[in-house]
Amino acid sequence: MPLGPNPSECEIQAALLGVTDPSCPPMRLQRPPALPPGTASPEAAQPTPASRPVPGPVALPPLPGPVAVPVPELRAAFRVEFDFNSAHIRPESRAILDKVAAVMTAPAAGTTRFRVVGHTDRVGGDAVNLTLSRRRAAAVVDYLATHHHIGRERLEASGMGARELLLPDQPAAAANRRVEIINLGG
Repeated sequence: MPLGPNPSECEIQAALLGVTDPSCPPMRLQRPPALPPGTASPEAAQPTPASRPVPGPVALPPLPGPVAVPVPELRAAFRVEFDFNSAHIRPESRAILDKVAAVMTAPAAGTTRFRVVGHTDRVGGDAVNLTLSRRRAAAVVDYLATHHHIGRERLEASGMGARELLLPDQPAAAANRRVEIINLGG
């Protein structure tokens, strides 16, 4: 889930841990997709209670045993600025990484492990972008470990290059150049 340019610690906590501190305001991180102008909402297409047929009895088959419910993956994408063709984190991006570190070191995070994934735009060749994305992810891991004393055993770095563009129809867009952090569990 891409977060805005300056997410709060509460938003980061919700995206990476699935919970927020009790002091956080209630929030809703995902909005339903906007409908094109002139399109009725799905609820408007439903029949009114007076026009709905009354259902008869329904026979349900016996339920099978317990079913494993997949746990939603907790992840967030952040716009982390780097110098051109470099893994040097720009000073203006340290504030966002400081908020991420505050969430990672909060008691709610416990011993949770995280994967830091670097992404690039499509400018440049595949091999160069893959190497650059890996170097940038490693730089973020290094920053979190060095400046915030997050154990390196809780962090791993990987790079995707330009394989998973956020905006595939705009391959050179700055939004494609991001760092994604994925909760790997405890």
